[in-house]
Amino acid sequence: MTAAGDSAGLGPTGPSTTNGQAEPVSAAEQEAFAALVAGSIPAVRSAVQAWRTGLTALITLVTTGIIVTGRTAIASLSTGWRAVITLMIGGGLALAVAGLWHALAAEVGDRTRLHTLADLHSRHASVAAYQVALANAAGRRLQTARTTVTIALGLLVTGVFLTWWAPAAPTNPLAYLNVNHQGAKTCGTLLSADGGVLDLAIPGAHEPAVIPLTTVTNFTLMTSCPAP
Repeated sequence: MTAAGDSAGLGPTGPSTTNGQAEPVSAAEQEAFAALVAGSIPAVRSAVQAWRTGLTALITLVTTGIIVTGRTAIASLSTGWRAVITLMIGGGLALAVAGLWHALAAEVGDRTRLHTLADLHSRHASVAAYQVALANAAGRRLQTARTTVTIALGLLVTGVFLTWWAPAAPTNPLAYLNVNHQGAKTCGTLLSADGGVLDLAIPGAHEPAVIPLTTVTNFTLMTSCPAP
């Protein structure tokens, strides 16, 4: 692996080369580079901590609003729209958690075991290069977290907008009257209730049903008539 210090013009243990020719490096420049390397990890971790705090606050605010109002907002929507909104918001929450996990990994590091000095030299050539590699890894984690949370917020905001603009599910009005009279049941649309009788338009029948009010024992409003 190429040491990160090589990209800055300094090799891990000495001066850099250009076209095979060594370039002289002053002691002051070497000391400045060493200080830059030593402070690279704290600087990246500090930036990661600030981003993690901001992302956590933002996601908490968004998800709290969704949890509080989400069920009420989609209760009147059709099944298809509810499924789409659930996928958008659920996917956004899952990506938000993944983004925060990457931010935490960038802040605390993800080293699972210590390396011997020989292993460190074999992989990174120098301690300075190893420190820069750790800082680069944290920076990549932070970038992944930012990208993931950006996508998550896009999904969450889209899901919220859909709850505002999605059409409500069609409702079936209580347009039919189911009448119990003299042991029979007649269902239809009420035409009139004048002269002591009910006039019902029966679905599929040409003539309306005429039911005397004195024979009615009960009636119920319904969205549709039961099958005969």
